[in-house]
Amino acid sequence: MQPCLSLPTLALVLAAVGCGDPTATGLGRAEALIQDPPAGPAVVIGSLAGNTFASVSADGANWADLGSPNGITVPLQTPTGAATIHGEQDVRVGTYTRVRLVFAGVTARLKTGSVVAGTTLTSDIDLPLGGSDQRVEIVVIVPTFNVDLDASVQRTILFNLRSSLWLTPAALQAGTVADAALQAAIIATTRVEPR
Repeated sequence: MQPCLSLPTLALVLAAVGCGDPTATGLGRAEALIQDPPAGPAVVIGSLAGNTFASVSADGANWADLGSPNGITVPLQTPTGAATIHGEQDVRVGTYTRVRLVFAGVTARLKTGSVVAGTTLTSDIDLPLGGSDQRVEIVVIVPTFNVDLDASVQRTILFNLRSSLWLTPAALQAGTVADAALQAAIIATTRVEPR
């Protein structure tokens, strides 16, 4: 009698369900978005650009990446819209408590006429994020959420940059935005959405 599944197919099925792991029951869909609504009247004209990626974790030790580092551009202090970091991705079905946003080689590009803490810029300014190594990792503990085995829905993770908190005179003077300023400002929420 022939087996129902070829060996390569069987290996893929076992990998998808965690090879006997009782907490793994397949793959669901998730998407990470990033936005920067203004805290008041928009005063910054510019964008954030560079490699960004997101991941989720149940315990803060093991992370499931929602894609590879991706070069994206996010408008700063724009009242509507969000930029997708990776688009929909497969992630193991389960319960998660943390989300992570990583910037690598990301720059805030501020245009002439932007107002930063009462100072109007007279020329364009580029502010690298994450200090001298231009890398910063932001981990946010969120209310426990599930990624479900349901093809009709996806889990959406929304990161809010809150750039009005880290675009400061100190950042302009230093010529960079420090890790700690970003880690203190950026927040995240999750929601279930139809696919």
